[in-house]
Amino acid sequence: MERMLCPRVHFKCIIVDGAKAYFGSANLTGAGMGAKSERKRNFENGVLTDDPALVASLVEQFDSVWRGEYCRDCGRREHCGDPVA
Repeated sequence: MERMLCPRVHFKCIIVDGAKAYFGSANLTGAGMGAKSERKRNFENGVLTDDPALVASLVEQFDSVWRGEYCRDCGRREHCGDPVA
């Protein structure tokens, strides 16, 4: 079964092996990460961490959305291609 992550997700997060994580405000594109040019970039922030508690919290945030914990009470179900509940 193919699943689509919730279309309401707006967090930007990369988790590597459950041990390191990056999270921040930038869209994960060349322009969002400042690769477009010095004069045409956004001002963003982000955190790179290997703190186990913080990484575990980010993993749980992602997993709870993936498990569909917010689907039943979501006010935007009509926009979801694959509601879980």
